[in-house]
Amino acid sequence: MTYDYLISRSGIIGRQILRLCRFINEKDEYKFERPKGIRGFFIRQRWLRSILGVRVVNRILTAFYTYYVGGSLTRSDQLTFAKLHGMKDNAHRLTLFNALFCGTPSALCYFLLGEGFHLLSGIHSYAELPSLLAKHTSLGIGLVSISVDMFRAVDSALNHKCWAPFGFMPIAINLPTYLKRIFQRKSSKLAGDKHSRQVKPQMADTCTLRR
Repeated sequence: MTYDYLISRSGIIGRQILRLCRFINEKDEYKFERPKGIRGFFIRQRWLRSILGVRVVNRILTAFYTYYVGGSLTRSDQLTFAKLHGMKDNAHRLTLFNALFCGTPSALCYFLLGEGFHLLSGIHSYAELPSLLAKHTSLGIGLVSISVDMFRAVDSALNHKCWAPFGFMPIAINLPTYLKRIFQRKSSKLAGDKHSRQVKPQMADTCTLRR
């Protein structure tokens, strides 16, 4: 299967993420002849100092894009992302690092948010009920999130499988993909039923002629 086909299976948001990943990894690296001698040494030192900060920022952005954005995709999209990113045999690392360094801190933020609403409920009687509802909602989301991420981390480490995370951003990214695949399955099922209905009369006519 070609990369274009793998990318086309995703929803509108997932396609853009995968296309950007392919663009980043297929871009040409400009080569230039470095000056030699003492002059070349000083030029290289000045050049290294000037791009040191850029490289650090670039590595941070690359790690964020790879493990936060890439690890937030569906299972099949993570496999495609890993192939485009040169991680074909280590696609499970997208899930593993996303669960440990992105999903778990997000779940802890929900717990902290719930405690904040708990403190807010004691300020005034009018704020008590809404704050308690928000508290239990935040704690519930945090509990589900950390449970999902712990499962993702353990299963990806042991069985090398990819899993989509639980959260508002992953749902927003992957919802078009899920809807597209549901629509495709229903369309293929309807097409199969239509084909079977067309075949049955033909078989009946053939049997009648034989008789």
